[in-house]
Amino acid sequence: MVIALIVLMAGGYLVARKRARLREAASLPFYKTELAQIADGEYEGKTYTSFLHLQLKVTVENHKIIKIDVLENEGIDGEKAKPIIQKMIDQNEVVVPAVKGAELGSLVYISCVSTALK
Repeated sequence: MVIALIVLMAGGYLVARKRARLREAASLPFYKTELAQIADGEYEGKTYTSFLHLQLKVTVENHKIIKIDVLENEGIDGEKAKPIIQKMIDQNEVVVPAVKGAELGSLVYISCVSTALK
């Protein structure tokens, strides 16, 4: 009985923590970015959440994202969401589909890039 209670409490805690992270990721700043209006240069952005600290340097040339360097990446989903960088470069878009299995981390990456280019 005690073990079942502990398992139930642990499950409830994990669900509550996941919901809190989802709310936090949904409340991140996301800016509409028109790359046609972004001048050539390097732009730094950082986004810190309770589950991921991310700092990026975005390089833009001829209104295209040509490189995104990770300066800091500490926390949950940071490494799993990293392939989103290549999607942004390939599609020359800030908002791209999330990496499956790392949706929260993907939202942090998108927020960080949009903040850098704001």
